[in-house]
Amino acid sequence: MDSGKFGVSQVKIFVLLDSPFDFFLAGKHQGRPLGYSLTRRASVKDIIESLGIPHTEVGSIRFDGQKIDFSFVPPATGMLQVHAVQAPFNVLSPSMLRPVPLDCIRFIADVNVLKLGRLLILLGFDVACSSSFSDDEIADIAQAQSRIVLTRDTLLLKRKKIAFARRIRSNLPYDQVLEVVEFFGLHHLTTFFSRCTACNRQLVPVEKNDITHLLEPRTRLYFFDFLQCPQCRKIFWKGSHYDAMKNTFSRLGIFPKKE
Repeated sequence: MDSGKFGVSQVKIFVLLDSPFDFFLAGKHQGRPLGYSLTRRASVKDIIESLGIPHTEVGSIRFDGQKIDFSFVPPATGMLQVHAVQAPFNVLSPSMLRPVPLDCIRFIADVNVLKLGRLLILLGFDVACSSSFSDDEIADIAQAQSRIVLTRDTLLLKRKKIAFARRIRSNLPYDQVLEVVEFFGLHHLTTFFSRCTACNRQLVPVEKNDITHLLEPRTRLYFFDFLQCPQCRKIFWKGSHYDAMKNTFSRLGIFPKKE
């Protein structure tokens, strides 16, 4: 076959995708091997993402049975098997596709899942979230601060700078929280009511006498233990809202391990 302007012969491979990838595929492509013709030199990352699947959703890849990484370029006709990330996804452990693991669990949430981000902060997770973040900023922050990207924007997750992420499937914020906790295996890491929901900073205990002048009369009368954000100075206490939120998480099967 003529090599054409790309300088390589056209090859045709077959791509076999795990069923979790059906979320990204048109119905006619689900559950069957896909024929894929190459007219240019392309890595498997390029091939997979051209099918609509972000690389962040891929857990392992094989070509004709051999394990490969994202940079592999198919040399000839063969079978490309693409397997989804399996839950619970341990981002702290190295793998062939992600040889440099994260050293701790940190997130960044885009504008589409801000409520999810705030709820995760309430559970004690470090989450950078702002409605002002652009896609470029999210990718840069994720790379620089080793954060897991949470989004409903599939295109964002095709950026090379983003190594760890979850394309959120659920529509409702509390369902999204459960999705994230289960997907990343975070049940044992929740530290409810330990971070400022406005600043994402760790809260610190504060003496009531030092903040009495800032409290409403009923709060001064009925509450005695307080926490404060070291950045924005916002004050927190375990009132009725605290109990309601804790009960909601408990109904989801998320039980705080530390307060």
